[in-house]
Amino acid sequence: MIDTQRAAIEFHFPFPRDLSPDIEQAQRHSIAWARQMGLATTDTALRYLEAWNWGRLTGHCLPTARGADLELATDWMTWGFLYDDQFAGPLGNQPARVARITENMIGVLYATSAAPKEDACARGITDILQRLSSKMSAAWMARFRDDLKWYFLGVLRMTTFRNRLSQIDTRTAFEIRRLDIGMGAVIDLIEVAEGFELPEALFGTTQIQTLRQCVIDIVIMQNDVFSLPKDRHQQEVNVVLAMERSENLTTAQALARTSALVDEKVQEVLAVKAGMPAFYETLGLGATDRARMDRYLHCLELMIHGCVYSHAECVRYSTRSEHTQPIAGRGFIQDLHLDAGLELAQALTRTAQM
Repeated sequence: MIDTQRAAIEFHFPFPRDLSPDIEQAQRHSIAWARQMGLATTDTALRYLEAWNWGRLTGHCLPTARGADLELATDWMTWGFLYDDQFAGPLGNQPARVARITENMIGVLYATSAAPKEDACARGITDILQRLSSKMSAAWMARFRDDLKWYFLGVLRMTTFRNRLSQIDTRTAFEIRRLDIGMGAVIDLIEVAEGFELPEALFGTTQIQTLRQCVIDIVIMQNDVFSLPKDRHQQEVNVVLAMERSENLTTAQALARTSALVDEKVQEVLAVKAGMPAFYETLGLGATDRARMDRYLHCLELMIHGCVYSHAECVRYSTRSEHTQPIAGRGFIQDLHLDAGLELAQALTRTAQM
């Protein structure tokens, strides 16, 4: 029996939903992988991972993923949450340190700097990239790395606003959250699950970019509604809280506006979907490309609807006090020492290689 968390508003979507049948194996694998990478090595950390059940969360978000593909996606989800949590405590209020951590992680991402053996986060993301590179093309990997880079930069951007939350308006909150939520990389994993890649010429079209942005914005609003009790206790950018503060709205008014914005995004998805046949004709797409584009759109719809259940069935979003308060006052389940050996005096800029 899965306990579910109730959000402050009801999310209703005219989209299908499903759940991968391989979630239990993916969950077992992710815990073993996190231990192997050094991301979770204490009994307390492993208990939290077991309770959070990233295998089920991922299986809702990417329900067409099976076997090793779902395991890989779950490992990425596990890694992403554990990396993000490192900045929920004191480190998240030190942008200068976070800037250097970010530069180091981008270096690992593009293999311009070695992954230190003692750095669990660098080791984990390097492992994920190596496994993906055996499945996906160089062009797809370049896009995925770029999405990860902007996720790292989004986390850094979040830390620069933590001490001035009262100054953030709704537009700025969305801009920050569109990066630090890391959904671009999650959407990329649809192609891993489906076993095909969108050609870059199609990926860059207005239609695909609009659909991806709608998914990201809808998931942001889902996440910030489910996280609302927790975020009130922590220094987090949250679009609902930004509405309350910057627009002088009550909580009920901010939630009503959020619900209306979700509905607007859903209508935008449906409008793009309705225009896809004409879009296919314009580009002269054949039957195979049309079928894959339709499948991709179907998976985006599954992700929108599934993410509601990812939040509702994860105790991380429970309103119980042990989940709304920062974990042990730090925000993370295990300190991964991202700033070990970091020197603030060290220059961020590098000499160009001529």
